[in-house]
Amino acid sequence: MKKTISFFLLFFCCALVGRAQIIDVYIFDNDGPFTNVRNSPNKGKVVDKIPVDVSASLTVEKPTNGWWRIVGECYECLTTEPQEDGSEFANVKLKGSTTGYWIHNSVIGIGTRNYGQNQKLPLRSEASKSAAVSYTLKGEQTVHPIDVKGSWVKVKTADGKGQGWLEEEWLCSNPLTTCP
Repeated sequence: MKKTISFFLLFFCCALVGRAQIIDVYIFDNDGPFTNVRNSPNKGKVVDKIPVDVSASLTVEKPTNGWWRIVGECYECLTTEPQEDGSEFANVKLKGSTTGYWIHNSVIGIGTRNYGQNQKLPLRSEASKSAAVSYTLKGEQTVHPIDVKGSWVKVKTADGKGQGWLEEEWLCSNPLTTCP
C-alpha cells in the first residue's frame, strides 16, 4: 500500500514539473499588415502570416531566446460572419510547417488588468511576491511576454522601459475587452 501511494505521489509530482507552461496572448504588431509565423525560432523560415487587423489570439509555450512556440496549429480571430456555434470568433489553421509554429515576443501582447483609477502594478525582479520591485506599471497597458514560471509571467513594456515578473492573474489575453 505504501509503495502504491509513493508511486502515485511521485507520478503526480513529475506530471506537475513536466507540465508545459502556457499563456494566452494576442497579436500586437504595428509593423505592417501581417505578423510572420516561422517553422523554428531565430532564423526559421516564414511559413504563414497572421493579418494584424483581425484581433487574433493564440496560446503559446516554451519561450526560447525571444521566441514562443504556438500551441496547436491554429489561432482564433474575430470574424464578421457568425460561426455555427453562434460565436463571432473563428479558428484559423496555420499552414506550411511540419515542425511546429513559432512567433517572436515583440509581436504578441497581453493586457494588464489594473483597471482601477490610478491603480499601479509592480513588476518584480523575480517570480515572487517578496522580490524587489523593478518597475511599476501605471494604468492598463499591453506588455510583451518574455518568460513564464508557474503563475508568474515575465513581461516587457511596449516602450521597452520596464521589465519584470507579474502574477498571471493581473494579465488579460482578450484583445477586444477587459477581463473580469
